[in-house]
Amino acid sequence: MAEYKRFEVTHQGGVTVLRLVDAELSDLVLQDAAHEELMALVEADKPAKLLIDFSVVQYCTTGIINSLLTTKKRVVGSGGQFKLCGLTKHVHDAFHALNLENTVFDVYATADEALAAFGS
Repeated sequence: MAEYKRFEVTHQGGVTVLRLVDAELSDLVLQDAAHEELMALVEADKPAKLLIDFSVVQYCTTGIINSLLTTKKRVVGSGGQFKLCGLTKHVHDAFHALNLENTVFDVYATADEALAAFGS
């Protein structure tokens, strides 16, 4: 398995869980690195079920949201499922303001809730 700098990857019950490790995803270089690593993971692993955990992220920009949209399109386009969890207050507020929460993205408070939702 490849090593990534912008996130940690684990597998739980058939779900690929990607936990972001940067508190702020606002720097353009950091955004580009996160996007490239995310695309590499999706291309290499082709996850049927992908959960992205935002629990440490305090701030992100629309560049990261665009990366999430691209990732979701690839995963769902291949017949997979894509969910987010652990949005901190600022990130949650941004998703809510952009009307992305539970419209464009399936968002859960915790990883456990999201993992359970994959089974249903």
